[in-house]
Amino acid sequence: MKTNPEQLALQHLHTVCQGHADALTEALQDMQLRALGAEDYTHLNKDDRRLLDQFAYRYTRLQDDMGARLMPAVLQALGEDIAPMSAIDRFARLEQLG
Repeated sequence: MKTNPEQLALQHLHTVCQGHADALTEALQDMQLRALGAEDYTHLNKDDRRLLDQFAYRYTRLQDDMGARLMPAVLQALGEDIAPMSAIDRFARLEQLG
């Protein structure tokens, strides 16, 4: 079966989002190993600051890429016309489709 451009874009975006999710999971595991308390967050060392920056960056990228790129790609791969849809309408349509 031949893969169409929409499916290729969807596969690529899934890979991108999975990379963000994997890095986010690793950062979260490292944060749990460090077991930082509330007081520790006021005086972070360089490594802990980098870890928190990595976590925040990957979380933001995953959220942005899913909302702005992956979900529209899913709808396009399903043959939906997303041009007139706002973001909330796209989420609602995805929910309708299951």
